[in-house]
Amino acid sequence: MGRLKRPPEEETELNLAPIMNMVIILIPLLLLSVVFMEVAVINITAPKLATGAPSNPKPKKDDEKPLNLTVAVSAQGFRIAAQDAPLPVAAGCPPTGPTICLAKADGNPTDKFRQARDIMAKTGIKAGEAPLREGMQAYDWRELYNQLMKIKAKFPEETIINITGDADIPFAMIVRVMDVARYKLEKDEYAKGEVENFWKSTPKKKSEKEYEELFSDPVLALVK
Repeated sequence: MGRLKRPPEEETELNLAPIMNMVIILIPLLLLSVVFMEVAVINITAPKLATGAPSNPKPKKDDEKPLNLTVAVSAQGFRIAAQDAPLPVAAGCPPTGPTICLAKADGNPTDKFRQARDIMAKTGIKAGEAPLREGMQAYDWRELYNQLMKIKAKFPEETIINITGDADIPFAMIVRVMDVARYKLEKDEYAKGEVENFWKSTPKKKSEKEYEELFSDPVLALVK
């Protein structure tokens, strides 16, 4: 007996329309579910080994020294210098300084910073945020802002601030100094009982899209 021959199979084209319709529906849903991350950028100037005269120096009075504002961060607090001289020590701080001592007398930021570094090295950055935050809370940021506002009142045209820190000071502290020194807030001065209001304050607006600057041009300085 001869084998039965199967009829030739007809070639059929795949109907891609349902798949294309699904893709078209999914694309907008995927775009709506995307979380866009906002990245804040701080324009800073790297430290220089040698400085020369500016190309377009501003005219100054004969007896007026340049501000040369410098904030140095240490484990004891903030040391502030202006016009090549340290500022007077704030009330309640040791006579030998720093200019602004720690807000918490029993605070020891060095131990917290060291603990944060150890945890970050073993576990990750996220795990070390808690002790890092505790160490930063030991500093008197409110008084730092008050001092900068007083200096700004005497030198309204100046925008440059030199920032430096000891070897054991984390970079997060330097960034926080930049944040505090960047804009003028709602009030020119905050009392000791207004710490919470200080952190909740928003920058003063110069216009609809611009804020009033304090010392918004940070320069990373080298420790001598």
